[in-house]
This record gives sequence, structure tokens and C-alpha cells, in this order.
Amino acid sequence: VFRGASAHMILSSPIPYNLNVKPFVQVNPLSGDLYPFPCQNRTGVEFRTTVEAGKATLVKFTGGAQHAGGSCQFSISYNDPSPGWNSSAEFKTIYSIIAGCPAQFTDESRNLPTATPDQQGRADTAHCGNDFDINCVRQFLVPLPKFLKNGPATFAWTWFNKVGNREMYMTCAPVTITSGTEDEQQIQNLPDIFIANVPNAPEVSNCVTGTSNDHVVLNLPNPGKYGRVIESPNDPPLKPSNYCSGIPPANVLPSFE
Repeated sequence: VFRGASAHMILSSPIPYNLNVKPFVQVNPLSGDLYPFPCQNRTGVEFRTTVEAGKATLVKFTGGAQHAGGSCQFSISYNDPSPGWNSSAEFKTIYSIIAGCPAQFTDESRNLPTATPDQQGRADTAHCGNDFDINCVRQFLVPLPKFLKNGPATFAWTWFNKVGNREMYMTCAPVTITSGTEDEQQIQNLPDIFIANVPNAPEVSNCVTGTSNDHVVLNLPNPGKYGRVIESPNDPPLKPSNYCSGIPPANVLPSFE
């Protein structure tokens, strides 16, 4: 289970950097070599999506290995991706989902049946068309704060899978924000995204959220004020020596607005 270079998941809407621009954004988890933080170091703009502050933007995914879902975060960065990001890039959390992202399953030992791959050969599967059905890939309406700064920005999705190796996935999309403000200060007060499970990149992350044997929904540290708890998180039975500090106990749930 969970094998194949064209499996796993990526953000597909808003349209990410390098979706159809070589080198193509990949569905692989982050690492310090081929797929570095942030955003796999992809910066090629095929299309810049316009999003409106104070409203919600529709988020969709493509992929063939859903790892029984997991916890995810959506964030905004105003760092300039050209000529290249580095590990100091800031991504501010605007919405967090604990469990059920991007799917929920009746049989978590199996991935969903594959469908026609996308034009770059990335695997795909059945889509729910909503944020609540099971055994299909969900889509979410992610609310954007009214105070976002207008202009070009990067919208990012980060994901910590429930089943399989402890990994972190990240796909980013170029956006233009409208109907917001001319001030970046309020978003600076939002929490940074959680970063963990990134091998070969000690400058980015030197901790893990468990082991490959775990079947764990991550209780996100500093998830912010806005989000959803779809399924209760749980703690790994055995915490490795480099287990991330700051992960709340599973029985301490965030109070989302």
C-alpha cells in the first residue's frame, strides 16, 4: 500500500506553481533535497488566481494515495518567491483542519481506487464535490481573513498524513488578493504553520510527529482561531526521542471560531 512516485496528493485548485510548467510540482512529501521547504522550491506561474479577502476560496486536490486523510493547514505568504525561497520564508496560518483532510475512509488500510491520471501522469481518484462525503477526495471552502493585504501572495496547503511514514506535504499557489487592506501587520500576528517530518533539512525541521507504524491524527500545534475538528486526534503509542515538542495532548482540542 502507499507506493508509487505518481501517488500521494497535491493541491490542484487554486492552480499551484509549476502544475504544468517544468519542473512539474510533484505529489511527493517534502525533503531537503528533491522537494525542499517551502513549496518544493517551485516558482513557475502558469496562472495567478484572484481571491477575495473576507470571502472563501474553493480548494481542490489531485492524487492517488490519500494515506487515510490526516490534518492540514492553509496559509498565506507575502515572501517573494523569485529568485528562490529559502527556509526563512514565513507562511501564516489562516485555517486548520484536524483529520478528514483531504479524505475520510471506511477502510483505512486501502487507498481509493485510481481514476484517469492528470496530464502530467499524477494519479487521481474519485472526488466528493463537497467537504463531508467519505471514500472520495474532498474539497473545502477556505475562508480568507478580511485583513489580508492586497496584491500578489502565495496560498499554501500543508498536510500531515494519518497512515504511513510520518511525512509533510506542501503545495503552493500564486494568488492575487483583492478587497483586503494595504497593511500586512494583522497577518503577521497569525501563527506560523507547523513544520515537521522534513528529512535532510535540519535548518527547517529536526523533529518528527511519530513513527511509520503509527495510525495517528495529528493535533496541530498553534492551529490559529479558525478551522474545524472533523475527527478527534490521537497520540502515538510510543514517542521517538526526536518527537516534536509543543504538540498538544489529543484530549486538548482547539477552540475554533
